[in-house]
Amino acid sequence: MNNRGQALVEFILILPVILITIVVLTDLGSIFVQKINLNNSMTTVVELYQNNKKEEMLAYVAKENLKYEEKEINDMVELTLKKDIKVSAPILNNVLGKTYVAETSQTIYKGDQDEAK
Repeated sequence: MNNRGQALVEFILILPVILITIVVLTDLGSIFVQKINLNNSMTTVVELYQNNKKEEMLAYVAKENLKYEEKEINDMVELTLKKDIKVSAPILNNVLGKTYVAETSQTIYKGDQDEAK
Protein backbone atom coordinates (compact mmCIF):
# COMPACT_ATOMS: atom_id res chain seq x y z
CA MET A 1 0.00 0.00 0.00
CA ASN A 2 1.30 3.46 -0.92
CA ASN A 3 0.91 6.05 1.87
CA ARG A 4 2.79 8.80 0.06
CA GLY A 5 -0.29 9.81 -1.90
CA GLN A 6 -2.38 9.98 1.26
CA ALA A 7 0.21 12.15 3.03
CA LEU A 8 0.36 14.52 0.05
CA VAL A 9 -3.44 14.94 0.01
CA GLU A 10 -3.48 15.60 3.78
CA PHE A 11 -0.69 18.16 3.41
CA ILE A 12 -2.52 19.96 0.60
CA LEU A 13 -5.67 20.08 2.77
CA ILE A 14 -3.87 21.54 5.79
CA LEU A 15 -1.58 23.95 3.87
CA PRO A 16 -4.15 26.81 3.54
CA VAL A 17 -4.83 26.69 7.28
CA ILE A 18 -1.11 26.91 8.04
CA LEU A 19 -0.60 29.82 5.60
CA ILE A 20 -3.58 31.79 6.95
CA THR A 21 -2.33 31.23 10.51
CA ILE A 22 1.10 32.59 9.57
CA VAL A 23 -0.42 35.68 7.91
CA VAL A 24 -2.72 36.32 10.91
CA LEU A 25 0.17 36.01 13.38
CA THR A 26 2.29 38.34 11.23
CA ASP A 27 -0.48 40.96 11.17
CA LEU A 28 -1.06 40.68 14.92
CA GLY A 29 2.68 41.09 15.51
CA SER A 30 2.73 44.15 13.25
CA ILE A 31 -0.21 45.71 15.14
CA PHE A 32 1.50 45.01 18.46
CA VAL A 33 4.80 46.59 17.35
CA GLN A 34 3.06 49.65 15.91
CA LYS A 35 1.08 50.07 19.14
CA ILE A 36 4.37 50.06 21.09
CA ASN A 37 5.80 52.64 18.65
CA LEU A 38 2.67 54.75 19.14
CA ASN A 39 3.18 54.68 22.91
CA ASN A 40 6.81 55.76 22.40
CA SER A 41 5.63 58.58 20.14
CA MET A 42 3.23 59.68 22.87
CA THR A 43 6.17 60.08 25.26
CA THR A 44 7.92 62.31 22.71
CA VAL A 45 4.76 64.36 22.08
CA VAL A 46 4.20 64.89 25.82
CA GLU A 47 7.80 66.05 26.32
CA LEU A 48 7.54 68.51 23.42
CA TYR A 49 4.16 69.75 24.66
CA GLN A 50 5.44 70.31 28.18
CA ASN A 51 8.45 72.24 26.85
CA ASN A 52 6.20 74.56 24.78
CA LYS A 53 7.56 73.26 21.47
CA LYS A 54 4.19 72.94 19.77
CA GLU A 55 5.50 73.56 16.23
CA GLU A 56 8.10 70.81 16.65
CA MET A 57 5.45 68.54 18.15
CA LEU A 58 3.07 69.05 15.21
CA ALA A 59 5.92 68.51 12.74
CA TYR A 60 6.82 65.26 14.52
CA VAL A 61 3.18 64.10 14.44
CA ALA A 62 2.93 64.88 10.71
CA LYS A 63 6.24 63.14 9.96
CA GLU A 64 5.11 60.00 11.79
CA ASN A 65 1.71 60.09 9.98
CA LEU A 66 -0.27 60.27 13.23
CA LYS A 67 -3.55 61.94 14.13
CA TYR A 68 -3.31 64.34 17.06
CA GLU A 69 -6.09 65.55 19.34
CA GLU A 70 -5.91 67.84 22.34
CA LYS A 71 -8.74 68.28 24.82
CA GLU A 72 -8.65 70.61 27.82
CA ILE A 73 -10.41 69.52 31.01
CA ASN A 74 -10.14 72.17 33.76
CA ASP A 75 -6.43 72.25 34.72
CA MET A 76 -5.66 69.12 32.72
CA VAL A 77 -4.96 68.46 29.05
CA GLU A 78 -5.65 65.13 27.40
CA LEU A 79 -3.35 64.43 24.45
CA THR A 80 -4.44 61.66 22.08
CA LEU A 81 -2.54 60.03 19.22
CA LYS A 82 -4.13 57.72 16.66
CA LYS A 83 -2.64 55.70 13.84
CA ASP A 84 -4.34 53.74 11.07
CA ILE A 85 -2.86 50.28 10.60
CA LYS A 86 -3.67 48.30 7.46
CA VAL A 87 -4.82 44.73 8.13
CA SER A 88 -4.08 42.28 5.32
CA ALA A 89 -5.01 38.89 6.82
CA PRO A 90 -8.36 37.68 5.44
CA ILE A 91 -9.76 36.52 8.78
CA LEU A 92 -8.59 39.62 10.66
CA ASN A 93 -10.25 41.80 8.00
CA ASN A 94 -13.58 40.38 9.10
CA VAL A 95 -12.84 40.91 12.80
CA LEU A 96 -10.93 44.22 12.83
CA GLY A 97 -11.86 45.74 9.48
CA LYS A 98 -9.50 46.69 6.67
CA THR A 99 -7.81 49.27 8.88
CA TYR A 100 -7.29 49.05 12.62
CA VAL A 101 -7.06 52.33 14.51
CA ALA A 102 -4.48 52.17 17.29
CA GLU A 103 -5.00 54.88 19.90
CA THR A 104 -3.20 56.07 22.97
CA SER A 105 -3.79 59.04 25.22
CA GLN A 106 -2.21 60.71 28.20
CA THR A 107 -3.60 63.31 30.56
CA ILE A 108 -1.16 65.86 31.94
CA TYR A 109 -1.42 68.82 34.25
CA LYS A 110 -1.65 72.01 32.21
CA GLY A 111 0.41 73.85 34.80
CA ASP A 112 3.43 71.75 33.74
CA GLN A 113 3.40 73.57 30.40
CA ASP A 114 3.26 76.97 32.08
CA GLU A 115 6.23 76.14 34.35
CA ALA A 116 8.42 75.34 31.32
CA LYS A 117 8.18 78.92 29.98
